Amino acid sequence: MKLRLLALLGIASLAAHSASAEQTAAHPMRIVSLNMCVDSIVIELVSHDRIAALSHYARDPQRSTIADKARHLPITYETAEEVVALRPDLVLTSRHSAPATRNALKRVGIRFELFDVPGTVVESLEQVRQVARMLGAEREGEAMVARIEAALEAARLPANETPLTAAIYQPGGLSAGRDTVVGELMELVGLQNIAARYGVKNYRPLPLEVLVSSPPDVLLIGETSPGAPLQSEKVVHHRALRALESQMTQAVFPARLLYCAGPTMIDAVTELVRAREHARDVERARGTL
Repeated sequence: MKLRLLALLGIASLAAHSASAEQTAAHPMRIVSLNMCVDSIVIELVSHDRIAALSHYARDPQRSTIADKARHLPITYETAEEVVALRPDLVLTSRHSAPATRNALKRVGIRFELFDVPGTVVESLEQVRQVARMLGAEREGEAMVARIEAALEAARLPANETPLTAAIYQPGGLSAGRDTVVGELMELVGLQNIAARYGVKNYRPLPLEVLVSSPPDVLLIGETSPGAPLQSEKVVHHRALRALESQMTQAVFPARLLYCAGPTMIDAVTELVRAREHARDVERARGTL
């Protein structure tokens, strides 16, 4: 394995030095994404023949919003050997990616860019523009930003409506707090995130006791696997929550919408608005609205 990697490093080094620097900087033609969230941006901005590989998460329907689109595209598991063998002229990865892979890319002169997880909608839109510039797809990037902004504006709570309280409650009790894109989207559509009241800033468990003592109007639960639930999934079906069904409505909010921003925000606000309107319908039926 090590000998093969060394050989690949040598081949890739020659290829990197012989490639046109101008072409690589302006319009990379062999793009590798090792970042699940960047996958969903890249696949919409460039023709698929320019995508040498996406991350293996791209094909996972539980984690990715582009699983159907990505099923015919190559993937990697982020190892240095398989990434170098693709001879990319641009690799898009995260700051939490494998150091060994980044070091290998650095040794052979393959350009790579690191991305953080956006903490706000504004940061996410800037990330879309950043990726678009790197791909030489500024026009497509601006079109994506316009689609996202239009979806967010359409999802905004009407001025004459009162917000509802809500909480994300994924398997294991995981919730999205104040300093997350999903938390910001909740507030935008008129779902006041109670996790923020209890000090949840990023992605942390929200104690069941909190929900029982002060149930929100809407509980956004994660999808669970078919068949017997895993131990971590049992919490979203806890009998204490079932006992509160007359006090709050429940709606499914898939985990694949939880962690990424970019175009994923369009699907996220669609689900949040659906949950909001379902809760309104339930309140009308109960005569409490």
